[in-house]
Amino acid sequence: MSVSTPAEPITVLTAGMDERKLALFRMAFRLHTLHRYSLASDYPGTPQVAIVDVDSASGWQVWQQYRQQHPALPALIVTAYPSDHAPSLQMVKPVRMEKLFPLLRQLLAAPGHDTAVAASAVPAAVAAAMAPPAPASSPAPSLPPSLPMHGDAAAANPAPRSGQRRTLQRFHPAGTIYGLLVAAARQKQPQQLHCEQRLFATVDPVQGQVALYTTLSSVQQLCELNGLRLGAEVLAAPPGDEPTLRLPLPTLLWQVALWSCRGRLLAGIDPDTPLRLRQWPNLTRLAPLPGALRIAGLWSRTPTSLRVAVSLLKMEPGPLCNFIAASHALGLLEPAGKANEAASAATRPATPAPAPLPPARQSLLSRLLGRIKNL
Repeated sequence: MSVSTPAEPITVLTAGMDERKLALFRMAFRLHTLHRYSLASDYPGTPQVAIVDVDSASGWQVWQQYRQQHPALPALIVTAYPSDHAPSLQMVKPVRMEKLFPLLRQLLAAPGHDTAVAASAVPAAVAAAMAPPAPASSPAPSLPPSLPMHGDAAAANPAPRSGQRRTLQRFHPAGTIYGLLVAAARQKQPQQLHCEQRLFATVDPVQGQVALYTTLSSVQQLCELNGLRLGAEVLAAPPGDEPTLRLPLPTLLWQVALWSCRGRLLAGIDPDTPLRLRQWPNLTRLAPLPGALRIAGLWSRTPTSLRVAVSLLKMEPGPLCNFIAASHALGLLEPAGKANEAASAATRPATPAPAPLPPARQSLLSRLLGRIKNL
């Protein structure tokens, strides 16, 4: 039995989100083809479910205000700090498509599962413990589009207090735009890339060029999503559509790495493994990264682990993790052990071939028989 897509979309109310977060969910809803979802701000329908972000400056007060205004509307809580006493279903950031939509369907299947919670459902102790620190009096300046937006991943890695151990989040490239582009850049033939069964870009690693069939703002939104349906194939013929933008491949790889990593450590790299920068990236033509000159100077001079680099440079691990992901995308960063092994193998003298063994001494009878045979 086939399931038909409903004509009317499922309207989703949001709370505690700015325009950047709304754009992220809007893109996720647009890419999801199994069911139609739409933000309440985009579609004038009656909301059927809500998504509440409690990591804003107001903290859990956003949830209390939402529940007072909508006591019966089921809601999904998104947060980087999950609680054992949360009044509704939670989704831990970063937002992943493979987790978002099953949770929304679960709420829609049992819409009254959290309506028994009162308007002030969050206990005072839990609200006080989960509330973020008070914001500064002056608003934070907005970042230009060329700069990486750390977003909620930076909030998930706050600066540790004295005596408190740092906790690094991991960035897994599988199912991300970052992983798709890095894999295509490692090929020797032009590749045609697809995202959610749509033409995304064509990459020519030999010429070092990429043609995008979407806007940079859409690429930035896609970089914040995990679990995308991605595909790549050898480019046999140029696509019929005209690209939206052409740019150097290293420029896009560097920028996508900053948009995707957002202060998380690339999977497969240990914080205690010494890293070495084989070549300086052309920082004058790449998106700016705070402290990039100091980081490149350290790793190009002395193989150093991430843990030691944080101590030597007196920097937070976020910019260092961003530099690791961006330099890895360009193929400029490698573990020091591999470099040392390659160098030692190249400079190690060739092992001399073993000298031939002297022939075994023949007995007297054998020598006599040999002479008789030669007569």
